[in-house]
Amino acid sequence: MTRLLIMVITLWFFASCKESTPAEKTYTDDSDEWISLINKRIKSDTLNDALYFQRGQYFYEKGNYDLAIQDLIRAINIDSLQLPYYHLLSDASLDYYRSKEALLTMKRCVDLFPDSINSLLKYTETQYILKQYDEALVTCNKILMRDNQNAEAFFMIGMIFKAKGDLTKAVNAFQSSTELDPEIVDSWLMLGEIYEAQNNPLALEYYDAALNVAPDNISALHTKAFYLQNNNKVAEAIDLYRQIITVDRNYVDAYLNSGILYLKIDSLDRAMEQFNIMTKQDPTSALGFYYKGLTHDTKGESDLAKSNYRACLNLQPSFERAQEALARLE
Repeated sequence: MTRLLIMVITLWFFASCKESTPAEKTYTDDSDEWISLINKRIKSDTLNDALYFQRGQYFYEKGNYDLAIQDLIRAINIDSLQLPYYHLLSDASLDYYRSKEALLTMKRCVDLFPDSINSLLKYTETQYILKQYDEALVTCNKILMRDNQNAEAFFMIGMIFKAKGDLTKAVNAFQSSTELDPEIVDSWLMLGEIYEAQNNPLALEYYDAALNVAPDNISALHTKAFYLQNNNKVAEAIDLYRQIITVDRNYVDAYLNSGILYLKIDSLDRAMEQFNIMTKQDPTSALGFYYKGLTHDTKGESDLAKSNYRACLNLQPSFERAQEALARLE
């Protein structure tokens, strides 16, 4: 690492520690028993980096990324040779829409731990997110120089070439990934997505391959169900959406899509059942209320239809289909 880079990183870390008064108020909030305990421990041991890391983890899991970042920076400033600190700080920065800071964090991490495959992979992912595709490929090559059988590196190479529009190289990379590790579900799904976009029926085989290694994987189930839905395999798609709900009863999209399919086959009561569950799960879903309105509309229940269209527009005033439907009924 160059002296200039060290200076830049150090300045950024210390600058990031300066936060507003509301953050400090959160630290002294003793309403949470665990926070109260760890606050006391930190107060009596202010140079314990592990305590700041633990509290940073807590804030991160609660979605309080600002406070998580503060604590993780403190932990790193105390002990800069703890690899997990950088990984979590990068995650928190990305989730807090500080992508460049996440990249800088991982750059420092791989400079300090050049043989850490996991860190190099995380660095590649961050470069990919920032659309630094050529740089990400360089990092992948560094991984393969250390481990030429690394399936995750080939997956990332596939993602990079897919983003660059070189689908032939992307397919080759994803296939290499699945050959090295057949349980990489995302590689199977990416292969299916590429072939589906080309209207190639091989897509279904790749989606099935994903489910063969991970039968309860929600992404794999949804991807195959949506493929079937788009190819007029209504009954099969509904069965898969039912399977998704048995795995995760809170998966709103399964209710939405199965409801749409029931509408398609004029099973209006079943469609309404799905949309009712959906709006109970997510009362802020404008789409859910729109489809409830559409179902009532199809059944000739105009007052109920108008009520749901209005609910939709209260949540999303620019929803054109709801505007048009409500104007027609009024």
